[in-house]
Amino acid sequence: MKFNLLFFIRILLRHLWLLIAAPILLASLVFFLTKNETKVYESKVRIFTGFASGSSIELNTRLDFKATNIAYDNLLNLIKSKTTLETVSLKLLAQHLSLDSAEVRTISKAKYDGLMEIVPEDVKQLVVKDDLDKTFKNLKEYKEASALNFINELLNLNHPDYGYQKILDRITIRRISSSDFIDISFQSEDAAICQNTLAILTDTFIKENAKIQQDQSDIVVKYFEDQLARTTTRLNTAEKELLEFNRDNLIMNYYEQSKLIAGRKETFELRYQTVFQNFHSSQAVLETLEAKMATHDQKRAQNATILGIRDSLSQVNYKISMNSLSLDVDSISKQKINRQNTELFKTRAELELALSQAIDTLFVVNNDKSGLASTSILKDWLQQAIIFEGSKAELAALDVKRLEFDEIYKTYAPLGAILKKLERKINIEEKEYLSLLHSLGLAKLKQQNGQLKANLTISEPPFFPIEPQPSKRMMLVIVAGMAGFVIVTFTVIVLEFLDGNINTAKRAESIVGLGVSSIYPVINPKDKAIDYDYLKNKAINAISRNIILNQFKASGGENKGPVVNMFFSTQENEGKSFLCRQLIEKLCELDYKILHVTYENDAANAPDSHYRQLTYEVSDRLYRLSNIEEFNPDGAIANFNTYDFVILELPSIIKNPFPVKLAALIDYTFMVTRANRPWSEADKNALMLFNQATTGPEPTIILNGVKVIEMETVIDEVPRKRSRLRRIIKKLVQFRFFTKQAIG
Repeated sequence: MKFNLLFFIRILLRHLWLLIAAPILLASLVFFLTKNETKVYESKVRIFTGFASGSSIELNTRLDFKATNIAYDNLLNLIKSKTTLETVSLKLLAQHLSLDSAEVRTISKAKYDGLMEIVPEDVKQLVVKDDLDKTFKNLKEYKEASALNFINELLNLNHPDYGYQKILDRITIRRISSSDFIDISFQSEDAAICQNTLAILTDTFIKENAKIQQDQSDIVVKYFEDQLARTTTRLNTAEKELLEFNRDNLIMNYYEQSKLIAGRKETFELRYQTVFQNFHSSQAVLETLEAKMATHDQKRAQNATILGIRDSLSQVNYKISMNSLSLDVDSISKQKINRQNTELFKTRAELELALSQAIDTLFVVNNDKSGLASTSILKDWLQQAIIFEGSKAELAALDVKRLEFDEIYKTYAPLGAILKKLERKINIEEKEYLSLLHSLGLAKLKQQNGQLKANLTISEPPFFPIEPQPSKRMMLVIVAGMAGFVIVTFTVIVLEFLDGNINTAKRAESIVGLGVSSIYPVINPKDKAIDYDYLKNKAINAISRNIILNQFKASGGENKGPVVNMFFSTQENEGKSFLCRQLIEKLCELDYKILHVTYENDAANAPDSHYRQLTYEVSDRLYRLSNIEEFNPDGAIANFNTYDFVILELPSIIKNPFPVKLAALIDYTFMVTRANRPWSEADKNALMLFNQATTGPEPTIILNGVKVIEMETVIDEVPRKRSRLRRIIKKLVQFRFFTKQAIG
C-alpha cells in the first residue's frame, strides 16, 4: 500500500459520514450557543509619545532603537499594570456611585440598576456628592482596610466592568508602524462605560508615567545635590584651614617667599665668603705692617685713643652690616634702615678721619731700618686697620645673620610639607566638587529631558461608540465547522496509522513472519458500486493458481497421487471453511477431483463426480494420525489416488489438537488469518509451537477479509462504477496525467 494522496482520500471517504456530521454538529452547537450574543462597543484613543522623534534638550543625540523599544515596553507594562487598572476601576466605580440615576453618557440604566443592587449600604455611604476625588480616596481607603471587603471582591472576582482582569482582557494596545503614535482600544457591552473607562485609563497612565519619570530624575538630582553640598562644606573647611595656616605662619606666598629667602641666602653666602677673605687678608697685612713698625711705633699704635676710635669704628661697621643684611622687606622698615645707614655712614667717615688725625699726631716723620718712611707704613697700617675693623664687624654681623637664616630654614622646611598637604586636600575636594557639579548639570539636563518625554499628548481622545462591533457569530460557526472537520480528519488519520490490526499483506509478513500467498477481500453487500463477484473470483483464482502450481512443482509432470493441502488457523472464525468451499468449487470447475477432509458438515457446492467430503471428529486422536488414509477408518474411499487434491481443514490450533505426525507429510500448508484483527501473543506462541512440533513445509498465509483497496496489489484497479469526473480526479491525485487504457 502506497501512502499517497489517494490513500488519504480513501481513508477519509470511508468515514465520510463522520466528516460531515461532526462539523455540522459543532457548527450547530456554536450557532445556538451564540444566539443571545451580547453586543460589544469599542472606543479608541491615539497617544503621541515622542519616544522616537520627540524634542530633546540633549544635543547631538542619535536615535537609539533599543532605548525607544524599551520606552514603549515600559509604557505598555505601565498601562497593563495591576495598580493602574485598579485605579481605573475605583475611579470608574466612584463616577458611577456618584450618580443619582443612570446617564446616557456615563452608564446605561441596566448597568446602573445592576450596580446599585450589589453595592452594600456602607459602600454607598463613602460617596461624597460633587467630589469624585474625595469619593475615590474613600473607596481606596475602604479597599485597603481589608482584603475581604466588597470592593476587593469587585475588583478581583472578574466583574465585567470593574474587575481589573476583565479590563485588562479588553484592552488592545498597538503601535502605528514605527511612528510615535500608539492606539489604545477598549471594548465593553456599554457604550458609555467603554468611553469613560478608556478616558480614565488614559488620564491615569499619563499622570503615572510623568510621576515615575519625575521621581526617577528627582532622586538622581537630589543625590548629586546632597553630595555636592557635602563636598562644598569639605572644600570650604580645607580652604579655611589653609587660610588660618598662612595667617598663623605669616605666609603671603610660600613659594615666592621661600624662593626669595633662598636667593638671599645665596647672596649672603657669597658676601660672607668675600668678607671672610677680606678679614683674613687685612689681618695678615696688619700683622706684616706691625712687624715692620718699630716697637715704640707699635706701642703708639696701641694708644688708648686709637683703640677707642677703632672700637667705635668696629661698632659702626657692625651696625651698617646688620642693617644691610636685614630681612625686612616692607617699605617702612626700608626707610628706617636707610635713615640709620645715612647716620652710620656719616659717623664712620668721622671716625675714620679722627683715627687718621690721631695717628698723624702721635707719629712723627721718621725712617725705619729699611729706609722706608714711618709715615708711609703708618698710612698703610691705618688703611688696613680700617679694612680689618670693617671686615671684623661685618663678619660678626654675618655670623649673627647666619644663625637667623638657620632659624628661618628650620621654620620654613616643615611649613612646606604642611602646605603641600593642605593644597593636595583642597585639590582633591576641588576635583570632586567639579565632577559632582558636572554630574548634577547632566542630571538636571536629563530631568528636564525626561519631563519633556513624559509629556504624552492625546492626539485623538476616546469617542462615544454609537454602533456596536460587527457580530462574530458566523465566523465562530464557520470556525467551529472547520475545527470539527480538522479534528475528525486528524483523528481518523492518526487512528489509521495507530491501528494494531494486520490489515495488509505487507504488515502480515512483517508481524507474523511468514510469506503471504493470497489475499481475499471483505464483502460489503450494501456497496453496489463495486463488483464483488469479480473480486471474489480474482481472489479465488489466485489461491487456486498457487495450489495448481504447487502440484506441478511437486509432481514434476508425473502422476504421483493427490497433493495434500492443509488449511489451519490460530483462532476460530477466521473463514477457513468459507475459503475452502470457494476453492473447491473453483478447482472442480477446472475439472480437478477434490477430497475435502473437514471437521464441519457443510459441503461445497460441487458435483459428486469431482468432489468427496470426509468429516472427522475433533479429539485428541488427531495427535496420533500419521497418514491421510487414517481419516477414512471405515474404508469409504477405496483409492485416494483418484483425487488430484486433498483439502485438509483443521480447527483453530490454539483451542484444539492438530495432527503433528501427519503435518510432516503434508505437501503444502496454508494458515488462514483475518486482516481485521491484531496478531496477539497467543497467536505468536501457537504458531511457534506448531512450527516446532511439525517438520513439514513452512506455512504461507492466506489473508482473509482485507479491505477492498488492498486488492489493488493483486488486480491493479478495483472495478467500480466511476464517472468521468471521478476518473479524472483519481488520475490527478495519483499524478497519472498521461495514462492511457491502451496503446494508440
